Amino acid sequence: MENKEHKSLIFIILIGVSMNIFGQTEKVVFSAPGGFYETSFSLSLECLSALHHVRYTTNGASPNTTSRLYEQPLWLDKSLYSHSDIYTIQTGPENIFYLPDSVQHCIVIRAAVFDENDSCISATTTQSYLIRDLDNIDTQLPMLSICADSLDLFDNEQGIMVPGVFFDNTNLDHSGNYYQTGREWERVVNVEYHDPANNSGINQTCGLRTHGNRARRYPQKGLKIYAREEYGKKRFTYPFFENSPLNSFKHLVIKPYSSLYPYTGIQDYICSQTAIDMGLEAGLSRPVVLFLNGEYWGIYFLQEKTDERYLEDHFGIDIDHCQIVSNWNGLAQYGGQVDDYGDNIEFANMMDWLETVNLSRESDYQHLCELIDIDNFIDYIILETFIANNDWPANNMRCWKMDEGRWRWMFFDGDAALNNFNLDPFGNAIPLDVFGNATYTGEYNWPSSRKATLLFRRCLENHEFTSRFESRMSQLCNEVLTYEKTGAYYHHILELLHPEITAQSFRFGYPSHVNYWNWACTLIDDFLSNRVNTYFAEYENHVGLDEYSASTSFSLYPNPANGVLFVETVHAPSLQDQTAYRISNLMGQTLLQGKITAETQQINIENLPAGMYFITVAGETRKFMVQ
Repeated sequence: MENKEHKSLIFIILIGVSMNIFGQTEKVVFSAPGGFYETSFSLSLECLSALHHVRYTTNGASPNTTSRLYEQPLWLDKSLYSHSDIYTIQTGPENIFYLPDSVQHCIVIRAAVFDENDSCISATTTQSYLIRDLDNIDTQLPMLSICADSLDLFDNEQGIMVPGVFFDNTNLDHSGNYYQTGREWERVVNVEYHDPANNSGINQTCGLRTHGNRARRYPQKGLKIYAREEYGKKRFTYPFFENSPLNSFKHLVIKPYSSLYPYTGIQDYICSQTAIDMGLEAGLSRPVVLFLNGEYWGIYFLQEKTDERYLEDHFGIDIDHCQIVSNWNGLAQYGGQVDDYGDNIEFANMMDWLETVNLSRESDYQHLCELIDIDNFIDYIILETFIANNDWPANNMRCWKMDEGRWRWMFFDGDAALNNFNLDPFGNAIPLDVFGNATYTGEYNWPSSRKATLLFRRCLENHEFTSRFESRMSQLCNEVLTYEKTGAYYHHILELLHPEITAQSFRFGYPSHVNYWNWACTLIDDFLSNRVNTYFAEYENHVGLDEYSASTSFSLYPNPANGVLFVETVHAPSLQDQTAYRISNLMGQTLLQGKITAETQQINIENLPAGMYFITVAGETRKFMVQ
């Protein structure tokens, strides 16, 4: 007996020496990795030493001495679903909290090794399994599984997902634990990403915070995750986004299914993809289904976070010499906070200068061109107005620069876009006035303010700017912004989300049902298919089109026209005799031509489709619209 004990002691010592030599520690080994599986199967858990044992949980919590002791293989069926029912916890103001009858689940196993004294001697290993047969799950979206100790999420004092001690009944929309910010409100979680095609992805410990504004108070909250060396890995390393050169990320946003009217959940995805096609800085995204501690939490979009790390990854910049500023109306001297990164002194100085400058003076305009990237700013304004963003310009603005560089604009948050009307508090449709918002001169009145429109209004004073703006507008509307392009993103995201809408609706009551979602999506489709024509008309009504010439040798009416256009000439030497006219489209192609033979010449344009056109007479050009 003593000989056996002696051999056992030697064996234990050898194991310890071996672990020391190779830098190994105790860990739990799963017989199958997490991910998608069609049917149930048997799962084994093992540790390195026969003298140690494994304890595990199924509710997302880290194992402790009271957790289940692993004694035999686990059959992965509904008996291993979490019974914590965290979906019943009120995670927002009572008036917007939604409680479903039940929720779908995935199976979450979190396991750790304990020694003979029942002390935990390993890190917690987590694996999440989505068994399609158990809940008849047919989603083809990737699975994102987040596991955390319940107190970190739902405790009244420290939970980041609940109203908690920071909730104020007199300020329902902007108070609560979920509105707290900073590192002290970051919680340690385990995150898994599983691609349904091959179960590839990530599985690592990271930091979790709430994210966004409106999205914080709703049950389906905005979230963001942070990779840090202290959690084990410095980056999230995986090619999450198609057609991206990056496969390593420091921060990621987990954006909930959300949008303003008509509540399709697809607007921001389409807008972001379009912004990237235009060459603007914008975060790539892809839809996923989220499980929180094993419970279904609906459709989310995994998205690049457009912060200093985004700029570092995409442009290779030194973030110690970078500035990021948000929201014109929020400058410190106007009572708000805008300093996302670095300081806002240079931006504030530029805004103060714009208050008194006259950009029709060439010297002032050239100075502005030294401060901002004019071409980038033009593209940014065109995008925001084209998509009819009804939560802009006083909100959702972000720009950045290097210390010695020029300000450039980034796009984010198109949830309130792609619709040319909104609803008032009584449910009545109100037409949007995007160029009215973009040129508004009053004090703050959502979604605009004179501070938010100051730069664009000043730029419109300059002839060179308006010419460049209109030329770029025409180019983009014939290339990137055509329905052929934007409609492709629309149909792609519909195909991805459609199988998941029923589950999303059941879990959060949002959208109300699939039929409503189908109808709401048709509104987005109608907007995109007609937007080029309506966009030019809105620009003409609110900003006016540059006439290319100060001459008044001829004028047009009506404008917009429909069927017939009248050209009225005035006394000018070039028009005393018969003079040719030419009508062309935005691409410069000649569509109609003829002779001016009368002081008021009638031109038949009934074959011209709706849109913008040019008419040239005696070397002078005017623009006109066809309705």
